[in-house]
Amino acid sequence: MNLIEALQSVPDYRHARGKRHPLWILLVFIVMGNLAGYQGNRPLEGFARRYGSEVARLLDIELTAIPSFSTFRRAHIGLDFNALSRAFGAWMQQHIPVDEELYAIDGKRMRQPITTAEGQTRFVGLVSVFAQTQGITVDLAAMTTTENSELKVVQYLLEKLQLSGVVFTLDALHAQKNSVAHTRDRQ
Repeated sequence: MNLIEALQSVPDYRHARGKRHPLWILLVFIVMGNLAGYQGNRPLEGFARRYGSEVARLLDIELTAIPSFSTFRRAHIGLDFNALSRAFGAWMQQHIPVDEELYAIDGKRMRQPITTAEGQTRFVGLVSVFAQTQGITVDLAAMTTTENSELKVVQYLLEKLQLSGVVFTLDALHAQKNSVAHTRDRQ
């Protein structure tokens, strides 16, 4: 599976009316733009304007129009971050072998909250598991203030990865009685 196939597996939640771009094309621009330092909807529009035709040529895709700021905004509002992180993680794990003994786990919130059309604010963040010697992110999962916490996401990632005989570094948030007991039960 290549990265485009992985991004195509993310479900498109949008209605067909008025939809110009398949979701996976927007995700390609979002991933590539973020990797190039274009973070936020307006900068992503600038990235698409500047490099859109070159991206389309390199990926051999038909790009009838450049995605706008509002297109990226709407894509971010309804995006299933868990589906995106699962798809990206599945692609990454098949291409990057990890043989580590030391991992760092940390969560970071996005700088800018996502506001829905109804005016509700949703803060989104990511918790990542980082292989320190190789310098790569092994896995990640989304967290939101309304659906889950960093503690629960870390527990989910530990269960998912099933790593044993390794050392994890975590911040003080995870030095709680229940977190330590959960980790000890797994060993």
